[in-house]
Amino acid sequence: MKNTVSVVISVIAIVTSGCASTESASEASAGRTCFNIREITSWSSIDDKHLYIEGIRSDSKYLFTMFSSCYGIDFSQVIALSNPMSRLCSNDFGRVTYRDGGRRMSCNIDNIEQVASKADAEGIVEARGTGK
Repeated sequence: MKNTVSVVISVIAIVTSGCASTESASEASAGRTCFNIREITSWSSIDDKHLYIEGIRSDSKYLFTMFSSCYGIDFSQVIALSNPMSRLCSNDFGRVTYRDGGRRMSCNIDNIEQVASKADAEGIVEARGTGK
């Protein structure tokens, strides 16, 4: 089941880092995709290992791939993203936390990729053969 819910996304940030929302030159040259957690407006699960995330800007669409399956995230209505900074980058130490039947669960983010749309994100997951 795919959740497409307008949600309030809780943001947990240990240290805040200004309001910069674009990648720095060094991050872009290193091929890293980064964004400010506070700019997320919606999310939906593609399967138990992939999330589609949208931000406030039109080009802020991302495919999150988790290190392992996040059982029950398909049914969660709220997620929290956390990182030692208020930004998430690909190959970072970010986490997704959610509730599964009242239990608090969390998954480590393995990779973040910028995508053009949810359909593109679903196509990537399907092409890799990692979806349901």
